Amino acid sequence: MNINDLSQLRPCTSCQMCGAVCPVAAITIQLNENGFYRPVVDDRKCIDCGLCVKSCYKFDDEIKITSDLGTKEIYAAWAKDNKTVESTTSGGIADLLARELIAQGYKCIGVIYDSEKNCAVGSVATSYDDTLQFRGSKYIQSLSVDAFKTLVKEHKNEKYAVFGLPCQIYAINQFLTLRKSRGKHILIDLYCHGCPSLNLWNKYVEKLLTKVNSKKVISANFRSKIRGWGNFYVVVVVVEGVKYPIEVISKRINDPFYTLFFSDLVLNDSCYDCSLRSTLEYTDIRLGDFWGKSYVTNHKGVSGVTVCSPAGKELFESISMNIDSEPQTFDNFLPYQSYGKSYQYNTALRERLLRDLSNPTITLDTTVATYLSSLPLSSKIKKTLKNLVCLLPNGIIASVKSLFYSIKK
Repeated sequence: MNINDLSQLRPCTSCQMCGAVCPVAAITIQLNENGFYRPVVDDRKCIDCGLCVKSCYKFDDEIKITSDLGTKEIYAAWAKDNKTVESTTSGGIADLLARELIAQGYKCIGVIYDSEKNCAVGSVATSYDDTLQFRGSKYIQSLSVDAFKTLVKEHKNEKYAVFGLPCQIYAINQFLTLRKSRGKHILIDLYCHGCPSLNLWNKYVEKLLTKVNSKKVISANFRSKIRGWGNFYVVVVVVEGVKYPIEVISKRINDPFYTLFFSDLVLNDSCYDCSLRSTLEYTDIRLGDFWGKSYVTNHKGVSGVTVCSPAGKELFESISMNIDSEPQTFDNFLPYQSYGKSYQYNTALRERLLRDLSNPTITLDTTVATYLSSLPLSSKIKKTLKNLVCLLPNGIIASVKSLFYSIKK
């Protein structure tokens, strides 16, 4: 039995841990035509050991769901150092945790933007300077199989801290538990909305580079605070073909990447009904932005920190001197996350959008237009009103959001 066995219960999450645990390198990770990472098995090498399946969400019929949130703790937190907050996309807590973990002798696995591959990749950090590349949200799937292979190889002799998505952290937790070494490692995941097709990002970059007559992206920040925390701006630095590096900032409204991302129509198959984003049983700490009414007037950045285990609590307390934090309730936090939610979607429309994104002759603008034309009149009106609000000064936007949260309540 291997990772492509037809008895699977759910779609692939693209976590890539199967490729990391395979003892005979029979599994490679490749992009499929829709722009999602998938395992490809070489049947000539496969020995049917089943290790890939034992770490895989697709085959687990006993996913642990958090039934009592009272066993977890939730905090709003931010770094005391303003520069740390300014240079990160939230409250800077992930940055401080990475620094502390390095100081405690852990190797850290996180995600960086690889300018040569033009994608997000998993990377192993052995110094705090290495972890600085982890800064910034990456709203695309990361190619992390090689970093996970290093973890698999060294998990007995080294301490690892892994920052990843719930599906990745689940698979790593399963592997470490099977190997009876879970207790020496720290797992930190993120409140996740879902991962879009990499074909969307590739077309977005292609359009951007053509516009500025450049050839290469050297860095990408998917959630810049260039106009304050809580706004969604992609800031891309490009080089080659131009005299100096150029910083390109996405449009204030109708950015094509976020338009399709938040449509929920080009996400990975598993993202629509993911149990792992809605449980806290496989991680030590879960991080996110503290969206919602509590900090709607804050334009610097506030992290939501969920402490899920004794090891997570000890780690969070170890950075207490460097942060400001406030105990919170899940009622003030979870309604503004994707936790516990499933997404409904038009199957035919999703298939068309993914097909168009994979077609090099169809422009990104055409794909966006296809999506927008499919919206009912009520959604078009709502989108227009939201765009108008986004053009207002931040203070007024905060007032509108506060009013919205009051009405919604």
